[in-house]
Amino acid sequence: MLSIIISSYQKHYFDQLTENIRETIGEDFQYEIIQMWNPNVISITEAYNSGVGKSRYENLLFLHEDIIFYTKNWGNRLLNHLQKESTGIVGVAGSSYVPSAPSSWTVAEKYNSVYILQGNKENTEFFHINSTEKNRTKVFAVDGVFMAIRKKNYNEFRFDENLKGFHGYDLDFSLRVSRKFQNYIINDILIKHFSGGNLDKKWLDANIKVKEKLGSDFKHKIDPDVEKEVFQGFLYNYFKFYPVTRKNILFTLRFYPKKLNFKDHLEILKKYYQYIRYSGNINKHTKN
Repeated sequence: MLSIIISSYQKHYFDQLTENIRETIGEDFQYEIIQMWNPNVISITEAYNSGVGKSRYENLLFLHEDIIFYTKNWGNRLLNHLQKESTGIVGVAGSSYVPSAPSSWTVAEKYNSVYILQGNKENTEFFHINSTEKNRTKVFAVDGVFMAIRKKNYNEFRFDENLKGFHGYDLDFSLRVSRKFQNYIINDILIKHFSGGNLDKKWLDANIKVKEKLGSDFKHKIDPDVEKEVFQGFLYNYFKFYPVTRKNILFTLRFYPKKLNFKDHLEILKKYYQYIRYSGNINKHTKN
């Protein structure tokens, strides 16, 4: 009843997760695990789409391999969520706000919904993040650590194989699904995640590509404070990897936020002034 697809490159994590799923998913629950062995050979979008092609069941779950489940008998809980009317993607971390500037799903604390035990690769510490207010919280973006969807809905969208590498695929997929269905973050399946994200240039470039493709026209009220903060964060990340030039400044302006007040415009203008004023020093340290 559930096909679990994992793009895998760390055998110890995969073996640990496989055993953990067997112990926790529920007695007599029908499932299969499809391992797409992928040590940086193909993009995660290709791996996932290929994995679906091998799947037998009508419900899909895409997982990172560096997790374990804490909830017992979670298989039927997940299927109950997926069967509810107009449900798109079911996840454990996501956001209900889509800003104008490129960013990950973690837009702002007040819009983020997370139900997860966040740990580290050494498994020496972890903390429970629970910012959900109810069992099913409506979101647009869903984090790729756990993404479940019915196969018939997946078939309408599929992962975009034009997105190469391992970043941005979840944001792109979940935002596209959200235009037709409602995505949800749930709080009755708890997983532990052993690692955080890697905000490198590939991550930035992928988020820029997603933003250029999808824009920010989603059905929510514009929040000027969040728009300003996200845009300033984008500028900071962008000029870590790209030099401060006229061409690049004009490029960043393509994502200028909506509906700001005069004070916010002035604050962003000062940021640009600082980048231009100190461009010589900044460009010496630009990470290529």
